[in-house]
Amino acid sequence: MLLSETDHYRLYRRGRFLWAALKRAHRVLSTCKVNGGLREDLSHVANHQSCEGVAHLTRYARNQSPLPGLDAFHAQACLDADLPPAKTALMSTAANMQCAVLAQAEHEDLVVSVAATAGVLGNATRAGDPAGWHEYRDGSRPIPRTSDTAGEVEAKTLFDMQQASQSGSVPMRSPDATGSGTIVLLVFINQPCTAPCLVRAATLVTEAKSTALLDLRMPSLQSAGLATGTGTDQLVIAAPLPAAGDWERNWAGGHNSLGELLGRAVHAAVTRCILLQNGVCAELRRSVCSALGRHGCDEAQLLAQAEAELERADAELFAHNLMALIHDPQTAAAAYALAEIIDLARAGVLHAEVAQEAIFNQAALLAAAVAVDPAQFPALREALQQHRDLAPGVLAARAVAQGFARKWG
Repeated sequence: MLLSETDHYRLYRRGRFLWAALKRAHRVLSTCKVNGGLREDLSHVANHQSCEGVAHLTRYARNQSPLPGLDAFHAQACLDADLPPAKTALMSTAANMQCAVLAQAEHEDLVVSVAATAGVLGNATRAGDPAGWHEYRDGSRPIPRTSDTAGEVEAKTLFDMQQASQSGSVPMRSPDATGSGTIVLLVFINQPCTAPCLVRAATLVTEAKSTALLDLRMPSLQSAGLATGTGTDQLVIAAPLPAAGDWERNWAGGHNSLGELLGRAVHAAVTRCILLQNGVCAELRRSVCSALGRHGCDEAQLLAQAEAELERADAELFAHNLMALIHDPQTAAAAYALAEIIDLARAGVLHAEVAQEAIFNQAALLAAAVAVDPAQFPALREALQQHRDLAPGVLAARAVAQGFARKWG
């Protein structure tokens, strides 16, 4: 199926494949393992679904095999799509090509087009997170981790969190079982660009991808921080080589129009892809767990604190109404404000003594929001101050439970 056609390329989708056939010679910068880097001799750039997102270990191992297996995999995948292996830069993902999004931004004679696929629920990461793999000559092997890195986020006090942040030792969470994650971007610039300009464009594309995740407050699955990408993101950026009378663009930074167009198109494409692939959009991120889950305040913790704080009948009532509670707009707003304070403390912007007081204040506001009674703030703050030993996420869950108790007297 022909999805789009310009003077420079035709964009097709068929089955598990999405590709562009270049009508004229292009300068192409890509992360592709085969035919990647900076090339001027390619005829096709492509993306394809190479495996399912969950439990497809045999296919995953085949995709990650070292040379010469990787060359064979590339050749077979290209042949499956009737693409020339020697002239194709091919990216792979677990995302569905039917969820691909096309986005475009333009100014005067300059047009940036993006064909993207994106999933973030499987391996979202924050730049600098603890890595899970180390590459050797014969392939990559897992990096042994302590017990802190297995499973769920360990409850830590504010002081522990600041110390861990400064030392780089942070808990790693297991990937979500709901699907793999990779952001794959095919980016086309309609005007010739120098090689340095394409490199700068790659940094702008990366920034735009990261801002899309940050705007949705997507959590890293390898730390308590917000995600800036996934562990397997890939990109291709293509611009036509200059013909007679053409001139080449030199700038793709945030101060000029090319950088703006790259940022706008990539942000729009990634945001839309995450909705189509993962069912995640801004409105659905309005919840206590979306705000504080990465700090340990998830549904399980909320239910545990309700059982600890409430009478049995009230705890059951809490559990039956959990979804309505965590999605309440005022409650979610208070939870995100608390998450921001925790993040500022981890980054060292707020020192521990000030942060601790701010966390109690905001936790009390969270509880008062659940109680739907701002006048309860002083009493709730006094009650929560009895729990100085609790990690911020656990304290937040207790605040929600105490607010619910006061809501019904």
